Amino acid sequence: MDYGKGKKLVLIADDEPYVIRVVKLKLSNAGYEVITASNGLEALEKIKTFKPDVVISDVNMPKLSGKELCFRAIPLKKEKEFLTIVMTSSLETEDRDWAEAMDKTVFIEKPFSPKTLMKIIGTYFN
Repeated sequence: MDYGKGKKLVLIADDEPYVIRVVKLKLSNAGYEVITASNGLEALEKIKTFKPDVVISDVNMPKLSGKELCFRAIPLKKEKEFLTIVMTSSLETEDRDWAEAMDKTVFIEKPFSPKTLMKIIGTYFN
């Protein structure tokens, strides 16, 4: 699918509708094309189908955790490189450690500033 003719495509995967609404609004206003998923399994299918430039994923989601989503997406990154931003309210060191060990993966802690998120994405594309 050709989303937005040249616009960067971002997938937001989170089971909290409020988080999706806020992040989608901020990204859309900044000129990004945005698709969403409410669970990890749906997100994985959308990565395969739409090949986004950025995937923003919560760690704790139904059907497939954000952590498992990242691991299953590794082969897909070989087809088309993309940045993964992992969000969690968990302060567990192991969550931070695995996210930082993954290729092109950034960990951010909830609650986060949309400005911080936009800076991470902007840096990736520059």
